[in-house]
Amino acid sequence: MSRRLTHTVIGTGIALSLLGWGAGRVGGIAFDTFRPKMQAAPKAALPHFSVHLSIEVRP
Repeated sequence: MSRRLTHTVIGTGIALSLLGWGAGRVGGIAFDTFRPKMQAAPKAALPHFSVHLSIEVRP
């Protein structure tokens, strides 16, 4: 794998990681904004989920 392609893959991985982190933060803020309205409604179990991305680069 060429050095340029390696750098591109690593840069893309970092960008995707930051994008996912940012989306999670925005989602958390939105969830906190709507939470008071949700607490007034009958209690419902909210599912917990997480997304894990990994990129493996081999020489």
